[in-house]
Amino acid sequence: MANPSAYIQSSVHHVYYFRIRVPLHLQTQLQQTYIRRSLQTKCRRQAVIRCSELLQQTDVLFDCADLKVADISTIQWGYEKVDKASKAAFLLSTKEPSQTIKASSAPLLSAVLSEYFVAQRLEGVGERTIRTKLGVANLLYQIIGDVPVDKYSRAMMQTFKSTALKLPPRLNQLEGISIEDAIAQAKTTISVITFNNYVKDLSTVFTFAARAGYCERNPFDGLKVKLKVKVSSLRSRFNQDDVDTIFSTDIHTQSAKAPKDYQYWLPLLGLYTGARLNELSQLYRSDIIVVNGIDCLHIQAVNAGQRLKSPSSERLIPIHSKLKALGFLDFVSSPKEKSKLRLFPELSYHKHHGYSATPSKWFARHRALTGLSESTEKKDFHSFRHTLADDLKQQGVAESHIAGILGHSTGGITFGRYGKDYTPEALAPVIEMLGWNLPMVVKYISFL
Repeated sequence: MANPSAYIQSSVHHVYYFRIRVPLHLQTQLQQTYIRRSLQTKCRRQAVIRCSELLQQTDVLFDCADLKVADISTIQWGYEKVDKASKAAFLLSTKEPSQTIKASSAPLLSAVLSEYFVAQRLEGVGERTIRTKLGVANLLYQIIGDVPVDKYSRAMMQTFKSTALKLPPRLNQLEGISIEDAIAQAKTTISVITFNNYVKDLSTVFTFAARAGYCERNPFDGLKVKLKVKVSSLRSRFNQDDVDTIFSTDIHTQSAKAPKDYQYWLPLLGLYTGARLNELSQLYRSDIIVVNGIDCLHIQAVNAGQRLKSPSSERLIPIHSKLKALGFLDFVSSPKEKSKLRLFPELSYHKHHGYSATPSKWFARHRALTGLSESTEKKDFHSFRHTLADDLKQQGVAESHIAGILGHSTGGITFGRYGKDYTPEALAPVIEMLGWNLPMVVKYISFL
């Protein structure tokens, strides 16, 4: 199905109309060049919803006229058998759409989303993730419309797919601009990965709706674009040259205090723990603990402003001996800093990005300063996770041990239900296998 917005017109009285050209080879048979009907609304969103219904009906009309079907009421339309004769007749009559469009008992997608996000919050899903999904849902509204959840057809999803793949990156930049203008102005388009993420987000919504009994199936099922490359190649790891470059500036090579504590420690913690940027940025001093004689980072969400991506993200990560040699434990317990609850109190909280907004922007600038941004490969702070995972994988470490460090679920029922988290004693030898050569990095002086 085409984009409903392309078939909507506004009258001088600001009432929206549906208008579609009859295919040339059917104009004689139907005795019309155009089909035009009032949508009986001045609300564009409502007009899009009604236009979507009329597009389905015109598809019926044109198919029946093209095939010259006698008993058209027996033809399958969408996912149910309907009286096609009456729907086709409507388009050639003078009846108004509100009198003939079949009502749906299912709620609008916007109403389902409200229920879905309540359930997501109860499950502990972060506001940033919810905001991302809402942005994708708004994109679906713009392309297809906010219609009853059981009325989204496979044809509509194909329209969504073909349109979305023409859009420029970054959904938040589409506010205040039409889809058509965004496509016309696009210098680059979203990647296949981004589109597949849209499909994944919307698929979870429709799966929720199907389980709630609002619709029979998920129309996004199987809509993803197949990748021609390995998933592991989509984000690059850091090699030794990259690591040397990252830690080559005055922040890490001069025997003086760095401009900000986080600028010195976060890259090092990322390299030797593989933790997510926000997990590290939100650390409290009380999260650095000793368990069974082993110094650990406790990645958790018990203090103000802390949050986890998933329940499996809570974990203990043994602190690498290199971090200790560089003075990390001294920094944590220094008299000057000990009165501060958070490890990096200079980082402010952002309602959507937690404490990672500032260090994320800083690391992007730092990467550009060192020349890494000139690489065509995708390398950012998250690459530290890929670096740790690949380094340990190449050394033959079991996937379950790497998952224990990174906070990934192992997926199997044996480990997932019956097995407990790895103890620090089990993970400490694995962490020590990270043997990065950083001779240029000097010990941090945190209490000058």
